[in-house]
Amino acid sequence: MSPATVTEWLNLCVRWMHVISAIMWIGSSLFFNWLDARIEVNERTKAKGIEGELWMVHSGGFYDVEKTLVAPAQMPEKLHWFKWEAGFTLLTGWLLLDIVFFQGGGVTLVDPNVSSISPAAATALCVGVLVGSWFVYDILWRSPLTKNIYVGAAITYGIVIGVLYFLSHTISGRAAFLMTGAMMGTWMATNVWVHIIPAQKGLVTAVNEKRKPDAKLAKQAKTRSRHNNYMTYPVVFIMLSNHFPGAYGNKYNWAILAGLVVVGAGIRHLQNVKKELSPAILIGALAILLTVTHSSLTSSASSASADSGDALPTGPLTVSEPKSQGGPDHVANESVVGTLKGTVRLNGTPPPPKELNLGTCTTDAKGPVYSDAVLAKNGFLQNAFVWVKSGLDNYKGAQAPSAPIVMDQKGCLYSPHVIGAQVGQKVVFLNSDAVLHNVRAVAEKNAPFNDLMPTKDMRLAKTFDKQEVMVRAKCDVHPWMSAFVGVVSHPFFAVSGSAGEFSLVNVPEGEYELEAWHESFGRLTQKVKIKPRETANVAFDFRVE
Repeated sequence: MSPATVTEWLNLCVRWMHVISAIMWIGSSLFFNWLDARIEVNERTKAKGIEGELWMVHSGGFYDVEKTLVAPAQMPEKLHWFKWEAGFTLLTGWLLLDIVFFQGGGVTLVDPNVSSISPAAATALCVGVLVGSWFVYDILWRSPLTKNIYVGAAITYGIVIGVLYFLSHTISGRAAFLMTGAMMGTWMATNVWVHIIPAQKGLVTAVNEKRKPDAKLAKQAKTRSRHNNYMTYPVVFIMLSNHFPGAYGNKYNWAILAGLVVVGAGIRHLQNVKKELSPAILIGALAILLTVTHSSLTSSASSASADSGDALPTGPLTVSEPKSQGGPDHVANESVVGTLKGTVRLNGTPPPPKELNLGTCTTDAKGPVYSDAVLAKNGFLQNAFVWVKSGLDNYKGAQAPSAPIVMDQKGCLYSPHVIGAQVGQKVVFLNSDAVLHNVRAVAEKNAPFNDLMPTKDMRLAKTFDKQEVMVRAKCDVHPWMSAFVGVVSHPFFAVSGSAGEFSLVNVPEGEYELEAWHESFGRLTQKVKIKPRETANVAFDFRVE
């Protein structure tokens, strides 16, 4: 059995245990908060000296629940505690973080498009946040600052958003979301074990020793329980966000989550203060939401196919191959054009190939898989994008090719890794994997997009209308997946081959500025003069720093 298969099943089993534990913990927590809001005080409860009672009917039976103020005069023979649900939720959650983000060299934890932090440093940072943030939160709520609960809540929210903002600019968006949720979940579970359970044990001990129970212990337990109550919905959303790269992969992902944390806590507050909410209100709100969403999706779909020019090709697709030769195949007058030939070299020892752990993303990979960010052999560099940067202002060539550029997501890697396209030429993204990918365009001049591709053989067509070298396409679900498209307004571009070679044919006579781009080594430019019916030779020398 392959390591990827073992990891996949381990992920599934631990995730299942985590969900079951969380349902038991959150379910009981929400139920007791619901009880507190609906406990009734009447003559019978006053006579019995209890805080209140509630009658319920469920599963063909009637239940009479009584709540005793602080503690009973005598402890019952059997007392049920609610603590292991929180404990197992925390332990399985931490183990899940290790499986998804920390194992396998942290390939899903870091995102080179966000920062240059190493996987080891990112792992240490996340563990430090999970542990250290608890002490910050706990000290805050032991301090005089929280005598005003609104001040305490505002500071706590500021801590959460501050950590989220920092993480979203340091590690992958997906990891930043999940780590923020794990931090809050750690607070919640630790509240149970450090404050709530000890306070409850203190009350039990006082009753058994015939002492008056300390009401402060009950208040302390209730305060931390109320914290957990308001953090519940935001944490649940964060756990679900794992499946929505449109949220955590957004440029403003931290701001989106900051707003949704407020929404989740606000919904919980509404449920706390409103004993009953008419089903008609909820059904009406759902109907409006579905109507508006359906109308928006329908109109967007029709306008996209009619106006955007991004209609999907219906026939079989062949993945595009990067071409080391650029330029038009034919020209009207061959006596006024020349040829440019060149090489891209790498001086210095190239970095060793970086092995990628694809984890549960695919089981098709045979043997180790390496990053293709740096492909160098015998001093020559592959996958450098070379193009005429300036000097073609008066060039009037043919329109963009009608044949699309096809980029595949297969085996949880992009193919090709670097390619060129003309302005107005259709670029089709294909998902050949039976897993969820998303395509997020990191662009400055062209309109960015972030679209889900959840199913095998799904296609996504895009057209770039501005020249930009380079546009990065990346997957936020699997941060190691990325590709680059050089969008140029003319056909004079090429991608260096395995021997660093490239050529541009049928280049009009003139003087030009040529640029070579490489994702790891930056950009180099040089001047070149093209003479009719002659071949000019150039060489770009990148250096390993």
